[in-house]
Amino acid sequence: MAGGKETGRQKMIGMMYLVLTALLAMNVSKDILDAFVVINEGLETTNKNFMAKNEITYTQFESANANDPLKVGKYYTKAKRAKGLADELYLHIEELKKYLVATTSGKQSIEEVEADSLFQLKNVESKDNYDIPTLHLIGSEPDNPRDGEWSAIELKDKIDNFQQEMLFLIDEEAERAAMSLGLNTDGKFKNASGVEETWITANFYHLPLAAVVTNLSKIQADIRNAEADIIKALYRNISADDFKFDTLAAKVIPQSNYVLQGDSFRADVFVAAFSKTQKPRFRVGSEFSDSSGYVSGTFDELDSSNIRIAEGMAKYTVAASAEGMKEWGGIIQIKGPDGTWKSYNVPKQTYTVAKPALVVSPTAMNVFYRGLENPVEVSVPGVPTDKLQVIMSNGSKSGSNGAFKVRPGSGQTCMISVSADINGKNTNFGKKEFRVKNVPDPKPYFGGKTGSDNIPRKNLLAAAGVIAKMENFEFDLRFDIISYQVSATIRGNVVEQQCSGPALSSNAKQIIGELKSGQKLYLEKIKAKGPDGTIRDLGTIALKVI
Repeated sequence: MAGGKETGRQKMIGMMYLVLTALLAMNVSKDILDAFVVINEGLETTNKNFMAKNEITYTQFESANANDPLKVGKYYTKAKRAKGLADELYLHIEELKKYLVATTSGKQSIEEVEADSLFQLKNVESKDNYDIPTLHLIGSEPDNPRDGEWSAIELKDKIDNFQQEMLFLIDEEAERAAMSLGLNTDGKFKNASGVEETWITANFYHLPLAAVVTNLSKIQADIRNAEADIIKALYRNISADDFKFDTLAAKVIPQSNYVLQGDSFRADVFVAAFSKTQKPRFRVGSEFSDSSGYVSGTFDELDSSNIRIAEGMAKYTVAASAEGMKEWGGIIQIKGPDGTWKSYNVPKQTYTVAKPALVVSPTAMNVFYRGLENPVEVSVPGVPTDKLQVIMSNGSKSGSNGAFKVRPGSGQTCMISVSADINGKNTNFGKKEFRVKNVPDPKPYFGGKTGSDNIPRKNLLAAAGVIAKMENFEFDLRFDIISYQVSATIRGNVVEQQCSGPALSSNAKQIIGELKSGQKLYLEKIKAKGPDGTIRDLGTIALKVI
């Protein structure tokens, strides 16, 4: 989401959403789709919380405007405009969700959805339906999505206009240029396998209803978050010149509480609201109490050999020579207005000294696939990722700062080796081996069926074409159907029709339309093209009409 700190609940929901999206790409059971219900309900609760928090800001605006309308009036009017824009787009998406649930569930109107409590996603039986949400939002051609009412194009245009209108409320050009509302719909979006997609296809193409509704709920959360960013920025304009100080407290900012053996622990210790013209005094203590902090020794007796004072802060540095949990604390003093020194306890602080350890985390699993840009993350605790030197055998890599895309070669394994320059010394953190596999073939589906199967005639007539699905595969990988042949026996004659691309040709649709119960339809010579450019023969689908 854009701007502001996320709560623990929001972070948990975001992590669950990413995990479920990855599992969905592996074509797992409907239990995973049901889990989207949990995410969607969490997002809806988050949206309500956002609205409640935004209402607090609007209440503050109203109070400030009542006290000083001359100063506040301009910004209060803009805040109300922000609320109107956010409410309008939020409600449009709410209606769009109802419309998609209605059409996917076979209802005639949104009112039927509300009457049957189907707007609660957990009550929708067809939440695993891929085709109908895609048809209404995008159409049959993802590269040429449909326009008009309830389409993804219409939603994208509304979001783009919303962003422009919201940013226009900010007067300062520099502040406006620096703001990011987190609702970018332009450019390309890379999926887990590095394939570029548009915003529309990334969010709505060939996803089940449960995922589409959850995506729309997330966009609603982004809208409320963008609203919060804008109204907070507006409110800052009426309080920018107001300064209030009522507390002085000791602050400790460690560079890191996790230190590699051979490196040094570093921390900044200062008093809040300090003056650059007044240098504090700091000393490290030796004994501590949970209630009062430092307790042992007088000020002059405390150790000061690892302390230097700069710009109102005491900078404490101590060598990390041995492993284990380390404790420190002390007293910081600042000269008061009357010229006397005021003392503040620095409560007991801890940090950990550990031996260097290599962490290599593959994004999918301990396998690299030929022909793909396999994402892999490399990190070493306590070492900045931009300092890591990463070497790969049997392949090539691209990327930086610990995030890489690797393309394996012809061998059966790849090796990732990591080192770094630490304080002028090259330190080797070890290596990690990965297996190398070819990308498996996808399975062809028509009308939700694959292989030899029975298909109801109504489902047969509703099918738009052949699709290729990767089953039990770690990557969100898409194969494009390039051709196939439709054949059937009509009135004693075998008729065949070639189709280019995934969609049925008009002649193929005519063949299907003449099939009756008990007859068979064959989709043969199905060919698909993978992201590595290879053409795969996916075999035949044989369907008996029932």
